[in-house]
Amino acid sequence: MSVTAYLIGLVLVLLAIACVVATPLLVVHARTEHDHGPDCWWCHPRLRRR
Repeated sequence: MSVTAYLIGLVLVLLAIACVVATPLLVVHARTEHDHGPDCWWCHPRLRRR
């Protein structure tokens, strides 16, 4: 196995792990009862922070 193939595989595995960890957090955040409003950078990433 070449070093390039190893690094690509490592990056893909780390990306998959990050997605598995982040998905439940995103789902819980989206299903909370209160309205986040435009100040929530997670829900509205394109709006500037105040």
